[in-house]
Amino acid sequence: MTDDIVVIAPEQHTVIFENDKIRMLRVTVKPGDKVGMHRNPKNVNYILQPGTLRLINADDSSIDVELAVGQVIPAPEGAHAVENVGDTQVQTICVEMKSPN
Repeated sequence: MTDDIVVIAPEQHTVIFENDKIRMLRVTVKPGDKVGMHRNPKNVNYILQPGTLRLINADDSSIDVELAVGQVIPAPEGAHAVENVGDTQVQTICVEMKSPN
């Protein structure tokens, strides 16, 4: 399983900047969109458009997260999938931290 979210879900994730320390993504998750199981590097998300995302863990447990404009949240740790269970498009700017080599 690859953990590069741009490879896993290119329809929702677009690289807008990258250097040796960070990678910035524009993330757009339309109502009903699903992103398969993956692990994120350490990152933080700035919410541009609000909505409700369901985070589904590897054991099939889940939690619905209400996102608000201007909110800043880290991505969950561990393997998870994501589904937009709301009726609005969610959009974020995600800043991934790269591990030092």
